[in-house]
Amino acid sequence: MMTAQQGDLMDRLPQVRGRLQSHVSLARYSWFRTGGPAEVFYEPADEADLCAFLKALPPDVPLTVLGLGSNILIRDGGIDGW
Repeated sequence: MMTAQQGDLMDRLPQVRGRLQSHVSLARYSWFRTGGPAEVFYEPADEADLCAFLKALPPDVPLTVLGLGSNILIRDGGIDGW
């Protein structure tokens, strides 16, 4: 279930061609298969989609880049922002 605050965040994000979802388990994206949900998760369609998204992202929206997830431990409490 999405809270009003999360809905507001999703409304503020730029339009993308890739996947933009809320409450995605990060365990499937980390090498150790650990980690709680991301408040918002974005997987770009391609490099151009990522560039356009980053250019249009409001500066006050927190951003965490995971890369391929091989050198990261994600807590079970998840990650706020995205």
